[in-house]
Amino acid sequence: MRLLFVCPDMHRGGAERQWATLIPALARRGAEVRLVCLYDEGPLFHPVQSAGVPATCLRLRRRTDFTRLQRAMAEAGGRPGVVITRAVSPQVVGQAIALRAGAAHVFDEHTPLTTSGDLLPVRPHQRFLVRLVAPHVDRVVQVNERQTGPLVRRGYRSERIVTVPNGLFPEDVRTTADPRSTRRSLGIADDEFAVLCVANLRPEKRVDDFIEAVWRARSNGASHLRGLVAGDGPERLRLQQLVGEREGVELLGSRGDVPDLIDACDAVSLVSTAEVQPTISLLEAMALGRPVVATDVGGTRDAVVDGETGFVVAPGDVSAAATALARLASEPAQARRMGDRARVRQRDEFSGEAMVEGYVRALEGVATR
Repeated sequence: MRLLFVCPDMHRGGAERQWATLIPALARRGAEVRLVCLYDEGPLFHPVQSAGVPATCLRLRRRTDFTRLQRAMAEAGGRPGVVITRAVSPQVVGQAIALRAGAAHVFDEHTPLTTSGDLLPVRPHQRFLVRLVAPHVDRVVQVNERQTGPLVRRGYRSERIVTVPNGLFPEDVRTTADPRSTRRSLGIADDEFAVLCVANLRPEKRVDDFIEAVWRARSNGASHLRGLVAGDGPERLRLQQLVGEREGVELLGSRGDVPDLIDACDAVSLVSTAEVQPTISLLEAMALGRPVVATDVGGTRDAVVDGETGFVVAPGDVSAAATALARLASEPAQARRMGDRARVRQRDEFSGEAMVEGYVRALEGVATR
């Protein structure tokens, strides 16, 4: 198969990290794979290149920069059999490329689900573009079956939607540092119970709820609980102010060593009000044997078994999140047993091999028509 992946960028979000795993894996399976970023490279662009995948960044200044789009076609290395896109603008560009190349168009849907069960809303002009393109997309790959209804309401054809859950390979969570050294570098004492939140600092990630939950748990007796946040985004300044008012949490900024951070911490928490199917950070936590405290949105319950591999709480219920964090901190041996069960569950239910096989079936199904 000749595959062309088109996306906005390769920053450190969950969808980007999933592509950074998927694209090289498809190349190893024998597919001829190329990557085009429309606007920016991002820190995950070069690892894909280093895996032997030809990659180009157009650095578009606007969606109508047709000269650079034509250059992308020239640099694409011939006609692809399938164009795979992610996000609205790449979907429009990808549809145009697919039509010109006589290729199939596959849209890879990673938009989070809200507590109401709908996809996060898009801006009016994006909604118009999606309505325009959606009926013509040959295949939609969603990561959770709960996305089907909202996708159909946006105009995609239900018979063209398939589900392929996220997955990880062992090398995706390979650590490079001794966890004790990492703890020392972060200032975590031996007797502290460290909980890590990995998230882009956007409103729906509710990092403010995580900060509040840690503070409440510490105030109610779990004074050895320590919270860390890895990620960056538009909410950073507001969250910095909140951290200054609440003891026990530190913002680490964007990090490229997430597996090492998870390995150095005792648990992972994500209390979003919108997610898809367990995020990559939760799967990384499970793969590294860490219990999880997460909110019941998207497909969280598909991965986290409440009371066995971690705790699932209602979105926005800061008190429940604080209680769960305090419980883990007060029972570290039980937390480790939960982490062991989480590792087994990730390996059995959310492996990289299963994810890649699902994509191969989805892509071959349209590429051979």
